[in-house]
Amino acid sequence: MRPMPSSRSGVVALPATALAALSLLGLVTTSGCSATGSGRTATKSAIDASTHVVSAREYGYVRPAVDVRVVGGGPSAGHAIYRDPGPGGDLWDRVRQGSTLGVTYHPRIEQASNDLRRNGDYLTDLNRRARPYLHIIVGELEHAGLPPELALLPEVESRYNPRAVSPKRAAGMWQFMPYTGTEMGLRQDGWYDARNDILASTRGAIAYLKQLRAEFDGDWALALASYNAGPARVRAAQERNRAQGKPTDYWSLDLPTETELYVPKFLAIASMVREPGRYGLRMPTLENRARLEVVEARDQIDLAQAASACGVSLQTLRDLNPGLKRNKTPSNGPHRVLVPVGTGARLRTALAQGNRTAPAVADTRASGRGAS
Repeated sequence: MRPMPSSRSGVVALPATALAALSLLGLVTTSGCSATGSGRTATKSAIDASTHVVSAREYGYVRPAVDVRVVGGGPSAGHAIYRDPGPGGDLWDRVRQGSTLGVTYHPRIEQASNDLRRNGDYLTDLNRRARPYLHIIVGELEHAGLPPELALLPEVESRYNPRAVSPKRAAGMWQFMPYTGTEMGLRQDGWYDARNDILASTRGAIAYLKQLRAEFDGDWALALASYNAGPARVRAAQERNRAQGKPTDYWSLDLPTETELYVPKFLAIASMVREPGRYGLRMPTLENRARLEVVEARDQIDLAQAASACGVSLQTLRDLNPGLKRNKTPSNGPHRVLVPVGTGARLRTALAQGNRTAPAVADTRASGRGAS
């Protein structure tokens, strides 16, 4: 995953109708600034130039998002949302209080934060982009026992854009390649791409992050570097250092420039969210409440009919369910959709009248965690 470009030229705007609908739900997001590059050494240039020979399996499960754009498409099969036990307060406080990455300070983090705060509204922009999805992501991370700060990773990957796609075909908020998405259990076919599904892709990313944390003995700097560059490349850099009698921590490794920018940028964002005043920035509060809910049925859910039942536009449901490709759930399931919170009861009633609801609508984790 590549630090996102600072210009907006790589992002195609959503249609005006979609923006109008989403603005009512607080779901409109905008692009923000990104880290700037640094000079490359001859060795690093050689490493960067060699990336084309790395296999998908060696690279890892995720590839960088470069010049992210928005692709058209429809809706995603929703999943059961993890609900925190105590709504209320500031959702960002849950991110701050769960700070357990344990990465020591390094000047490269400060450099990244200096680049980011050149935009005096950076944290306001971040808040707007994260608002529709942060509650879901934080809850999933807490349930998995991972640091809630990792909920900031989609900011680096895609600016919280579930429809993001890179030139290398990485897709979704967490930027999974097709092969690696499959490795993480993310279904991809003519009906449905779970990489674009907000919940399925989050759960896939969590599974991968847990693998990397274990592989690198709990060292989150190395795990994050591997999320970007692939574990094989990070291990190779460690072996080179070990052979030369050098330290093998993240900060001592000679990695591709992209990865050398990626980890400090993520850590800088986390630091700015924790202590905005230290950087002369203001962090808006974000109410700790769900903004989306899941509806599950026995049979196919047609998005046009669901939108009518919910009292929202079809475009709204398409934007909340970007993994669905045909405006309905796959014929063989899963038959789940995300809807704006507070509208699910109407859809459940409509489905029940058609005798199509599941015996128990998806609650916290009642329907399981599978992505397919």
